[in-house]
Amino acid sequence: MIMKKGFTLAELLVTIVILSVLAAIAIPGFSKSRDKAAAAQAVAYLRTLRVGEKMYYAKNAIYVGCANATAVKTNLGVEVTEENYKFNVLAPTNSTFFARARKGTAPTDCTSTDVICVDQTGNWSGTSTYVNFTKLNS
Repeated sequence: MIMKKGFTLAELLVTIVILSVLAAIAIPGFSKSRDKAAAAQAVAYLRTLRVGEKMYYAKNAIYVGCANATAVKTNLGVEVTEENYKFNVLAPTNSTFFARARKGTAPTDCTSTDVICVDQTGNWSGTSTYVNFTKLNS
């Protein structure tokens, strides 16, 4: 009798089931890591915007605003491109500003979901589940 080498159907099915279970466990964890990385990048961009605003204020005694929600290219010399977050800098008066980043859509205020905000004094606020605002403010 000649034996053929190969896998049986049962062995292949068990392997596919095991790989499917592992993929079902790994994929949500991967997307969570990606969201955390995007939030960390948004915080870094907002820090850059805050520094740019402070430098502009030191030179001109007013803050500058930019309400472009898809990307920020201000006359601060700061350019932020959009990935997962959209950014804007609002200067409601000449003596205050708020830089905001919101996941997916244009930022409106700091009470929306998945939003990170910083003001001219360096106070951080927002509702992002991936950002520790207490740590940022300490």
